[in-house]
Order: sequence, then structure tokens, then C-alpha cells
Amino acid sequence: MTTQTRLARNYISLALARFTAKVISFVAAVIIARHLGAGDFGVFIFSFAAVTLVVVMFQAGMTPLVVREVARNRGAAPKYLTVSLGVRVTGAAAVVAAAAAVYAVTGSQAALAAAVAAVALGCSSILASFTDIFQGFERMEFVAVVLVFNNLTTLAFVIVAVSLGAGVLPIIALYAAANLLSILFGAVLCFAKFARPTARVRWADFRGFVAEAVPFSLSALVASLYWRSDAILLKLLAGDRAVGIYGASARIVEGLVLVAGSFREAVYPILSRLWPSSPDPFRDASRTAFKFLVALALPVGVGTSIVAYKLFPFVYGSDYAEGWIVLAVLIWALVAIFIRELSAATLFAFNLQKLVLASNALGAATAVGLNLILIPYVSYLGPAVAGVTAAFATTSFNLIIIGTKMPGLYPWRLALRPAAAVAVMAAALALGWRWPVLLNVCWGAAVYGAALLVTRYYRLGQLAELLRQR
Repeated sequence: MTTQTRLARNYISLALARFTAKVISFVAAVIIARHLGAGDFGVFIFSFAAVTLVVVMFQAGMTPLVVREVARNRGAAPKYLTVSLGVRVTGAAAVVAAAAAVYAVTGSQAALAAAVAAVALGCSSILASFTDIFQGFERMEFVAVVLVFNNLTTLAFVIVAVSLGAGVLPIIALYAAANLLSILFGAVLCFAKFARPTARVRWADFRGFVAEAVPFSLSALVASLYWRSDAILLKLLAGDRAVGIYGASARIVEGLVLVAGSFREAVYPILSRLWPSSPDPFRDASRTAFKFLVALALPVGVGTSIVAYKLFPFVYGSDYAEGWIVLAVLIWALVAIFIRELSAATLFAFNLQKLVLASNALGAATAVGLNLILIPYVSYLGPAVAGVTAAFATTSFNLIIIGTKMPGLYPWRLALRPAAAVAVMAAALALGWRWPVLLNVCWGAAVYGAALLVTRYYRLGQLAELLRQR
């Protein structure tokens, strides 16, 4: 199987799964947002945002290390599964205990909501131990199955809760229940097909793993600052309603970020295996990924900005209508993030995780600083501007570093033809401005796809071959 075929297989599996799972998750979020209203939905968003700043170190922070090492040595999968489970269970328990202690001292509802969210996110962190093993083996279809199972279970619980008129706390608790069921499902798949925990793990293995994971974990922590600090600062400086309106926009963008994340997860094991032994195939795989991501990011950014005025109230209802401007601005962070995800995977493959940490620290400092300056003056629009600025800053930093390591890896001339196709799409959307928003979306996507084919950026035969190879 060629590198391109493997990349196509991995990405198609993950992209379809991420898309399906995110659609399900987004439907659940819309149901919750409409049920709770902007104020209580702000409480919901804040609870998860506050806890994520800590839990992300055990979830996202450890994933690159486990995937990289299992991709290079599958025989070590039982050891890495055991160690990652041990670290994540311990970390999740500590976070839950800390959140519960804050509630015991303060007695505030926000602290109680955060404690329940800590249970939900702790379970999500433990589930990642199994999906990391699937990724290391490049069996993305198993990741897909677990993701869809998790989101379908959550949606079912949310529908029942809303139909019963449940408030914020029961809904968050049901997220925890869905994640717990997913842990059991993921464990069955992992133990049956790939690896089981082993008793042949020494204390030194845990210490070595944690020490090596520190740069990854800190990188994930600071990266989450410019996605999660906004909700915390908004609550402190502008109130729950501002958090709810901004959070509704962020939910849409975060869902699309998962498309980039699935591509990174698809290409990362391949890049880790090819570098440094096979630099030419490494370059080919990385450029193939770059072409896909540029072709996906540009139309999403331009198209969403054009239709946001109609799309946002259509999705969330009149209580959120004023938030369309947040979506129109924040979506441009996605354009940078698509490339940043690939560049971060490339730097991880280069064993330059400390530079990814520096990049994310730059982004976090930019986002937090701008949030503190802008929120008092422009409320929920401030985090949108800060997020876009931080995303472009981190992406630029990563690309500069990669350029010193492997010059010319990502030639920007590859973006010219997608940019031309986007211009045609924008003109088509302007002609159909009075149409219903869903028709606008379909019309824009169709025009862009046709224009991209005309530019021969991709050919129908190439796309058909990728699907046949899958």
C-alpha cells in the first residue's frame, strides 16, 4: 500500500467519522442551547471550558506521544496502553477531587457544574487511551466507530433530558454517563483486537513516560488557553449571556476544527514512521495533506462569513441572532488552524515538540492578552478577534520553523487555484443572496467544487481512485 493510499484510507475513515460524530454532537448542542437559553447555555459552556484547561493535559497532551511510539513499535502497545491508562485515571481523579473541593468550600452552582463536568471530561480522557492505540495501528475505522457510538449515546441522553425539562446539571451528568459507556465499548474493541494492559510495567516506565509527555501536555494546555480562556474571561468580564452567545459561535467553529484534527490524526502516524528514514515519501505525504487542507479551509472561511447573517439565527433561534458577527469573524481562525494542525503534526514527527509548546504559548499569550483588552469594550466580539489573531500567529510560527528544517515543504503556490475557485464561489453566493440559507450553502459548495475541478487542482479520476483504494 502506497503512502498516498494509506493517507487517503486513514483520512476518509476519520473524516467521515468526525463529520458524522460532529453533526450528532452539534445537533445535541443546538438542542441544549435552544432549551436552556443564552444565559444557562453560558453556564454549560463555562463548566466544560474551566475543567478542560486541566484535563486537556491528560487527554490531548498524551495522545501524540502514544500514537508516535505505537506507530514505530506496535509490540510496545500493551505497555503504552497500561501507562497511559494509569496516568489518565490518576489525573482525572485528581481533577474531579479538586473541583469537588472547590464546591465544598464555595457552595456555588458554577463550582458544582464544573465538578460534574470534570467527571465527564475525565471519562473522555480515559477513553482516549484506547483510541490512541487504534491510531497508532493506523486502524482509524475503530476510532470512527467509538466516536459515533459516543456521540449517538450522548444525543440520546440529551433528547431524554430535554424532553423531561432537565436543567444544566442533569444534562452535564448525562455527558459523563455517555462517556462512561463509551469507555466500556472502547475497551472491548481494544482488548479484543489490539492490546491489553500488562503487568510488566515498572514504576520507571511511568516516570519516563510522564517526563517525555510533559512537552506534549504543556503544549496542549497552552493551546487550550486560546480556546477556553475566552469563556472564562467572558464570564468574569461580561456575564453568562455573553458566554452563551460566543459559545454558540465557537461550537460551530470547533466542529469544523475537528475536520482538520482528523486529517492531522490520519497523517501523523505516517509522518512519524517516515521521518527521518524516508525524507522523499515524507515530503510527498505532507504536501498531499497540505493540498487537501488548503482546499477545505478557504471555502469554509469565505462562505461562512458571507452566509453567517442568515445561518446563525437559523440554527440557534432569535435569542442568539446577534451572535452572527462572532461567527463571521471567528471562522477565519479556522483557515489558519487547518494549516496549523498539519504543521504541528510535522513538528511532532521531527521530535520538535518543545517548539510546538513555544508556538502554543505564543498563541495563548496573544489570545489572553487581547481578550483582557477587548472584552470590556466589545464583549463577545473580543474573543473572536483574539482567536483569529492567535491562530495566525501560531501557524506562522510553525511554518517558519518547518521552513528552516525542510525548506519548501509547503509551497504557497498550491493555494492559488483554490483561491480562484473561492472567488467564483463568492460571486455565486452574491447572486443568490436572497435564497434560503440552506440553498445558499448547497449552491456555494457546488459552485466551488465545480470551479476547483475546472482548475484541475484535483481531477475526477484522482478522486475516484482515492475512493476505490479506500
